[in-house]
Amino acid sequence: MWTDEELDQALADQPAGPGFSAEARARALSRLRQADAVVVPLVASARRRTAWWWAAAAAVVILAGVALGATTGRAPAATAAAVAQLDQASAATTGTSAGPGRYFYTATREWALGAAQTSKGNPLAQLQETLYETWIPHDRSGDWIKITTVTGRTRWLIGDDDLARREGDGGLRSRPTVTREHGPCGDYPSANGELGTAPAPAVPCDRRPGDWYTPTPAFLAGLPDDPEQLYERLRTDAADLGPAEMLRMAGGVLTCEAAGQLRSSVYRALMLMPGLDVTTGAVDLDGRHGVALGVTTGATRQEIVIDPRTGLYLGERLVLAQPGSGMWQGLPTGTVADYTAVTTGTVAGPADRISGA
Repeated sequence: MWTDEELDQALADQPAGPGFSAEARARALSRLRQADAVVVPLVASARRRTAWWWAAAAAVVILAGVALGATTGRAPAATAAAVAQLDQASAATTGTSAGPGRYFYTATREWALGAAQTSKGNPLAQLQETLYETWIPHDRSGDWIKITTVTGRTRWLIGDDDLARREGDGGLRSRPTVTREHGPCGDYPSANGELGTAPAPAVPCDRRPGDWYTPTPAFLAGLPDDPEQLYERLRTDAADLGPAEMLRMAGGVLTCEAAGQLRSSVYRALMLMPGLDVTTGAVDLDGRHGVALGVTTGATRQEIVIDPRTGLYLGERLVLAQPGSGMWQGLPTGTVADYTAVTTGTVAGPADRISGA
């Protein structure tokens, strides 16, 4: 049984935040006693050691829930497994910012689904790789650089090279290309990513409003640090698009130059998402390993992939939750229909990249 002193130490070891009330402490101790989280002798059987491990894990989740409750006054709605992973990521994450003379670098390696039919009506489907790279200077009014690379790399899901050669690929495959653009404040010739419209140089860079997908300093400054308020902001802005879109929106903040406190609050806000669960304990996103947390809506499951040990956001996945139909026709349940692998950090110049991107 945990003593009062041991509980005090466990609570003290939680991530920094508001202090625990006497009521919250008493509630946690009561739940731990109910869970019978006892110290197991070294000679305990394997079954008993396993039971003790789960009891200890449950205690950690209870403490995480108490910590969130102390911060927000609202109990977690995600599953216990998801809360445990998010709590760890929240404590580990740090902010990233490019200092004077440096650039914030983002590399998003996307594998997107392409589907077509051959000349004889046979279905084809493959994942196709595109690499998006962006360099944003410390002075955001300076010249941004964006390079989009259609690599030509593919992974067949339905069909193969032989079938495509014999019957035609129906326009499925694209030639490798590299497109380089630059412009002040992200005003590229093709589009302005921050405003979602054509370039608007008349709008000063520091007044660009931004959004969840392309956050600006002004947008980030308007987000609350309180996890419950942040969750409500996510839910309101997602409107009818629901939890799956909320995960994508959260990913936008987790991949930009956000302060560590805000990143931590995003992870804690996601604890409040009903149905969010650990869907895959070990995910490989192009050589980077993490944990997938997701929600299922209809035929698909939207996931974010994080490294709880470091608090890094590694990317996202779209997974079929049932046999595919329409453009996913013929794909079985569990197929990863789209995913991104994201690398971020600061570099010295626009020709520099981060290893592994």
